[in-house]
Amino acid sequence: MAKKLKLDPKKMAEALKNQPKVTQPVIGQKIYVPSSLYVYRGEDDFAGGIATINKIEKSNHLPEDHYNYLMVGIAERPGSMYNWRPLLERQEELQKMYADQIAHPDPDDRPEFNDDNADWRSL
Repeated sequence: MAKKLKLDPKKMAEALKNQPKVTQPVIGQKIYVPSSLYVYRGEDDFAGGIATINKIEKSNHLPEDHYNYLMVGIAERPGSMYNWRPLLERQEELQKMYADQIAHPDPDDRPEFNDDNADWRSL
């Protein structure tokens, strides 16, 4: 079982406020990420909030000014990557939405939201 992170939301929010504005991501940087909800994969639901960058990937085939050139991963959601530029552009909006909330998995395990035989799979 994964070790649960014990984080103080107020300290995380304060760390975010005191960080200099940057255009390039940095490992360990605190950022806001949005929530993600899935109709037939409720186990993957994720509550947005403050997260910590733990991975940075640059495209080998896109120009540096391309919208999808730079991707970041966060410690709170292993295996998922976010497009850096749109995420950076939404920081003010996301801060207003989430304030000092810490981003975290928020699975919905009800069977009707985790149906492997959902209608859309046959399309």
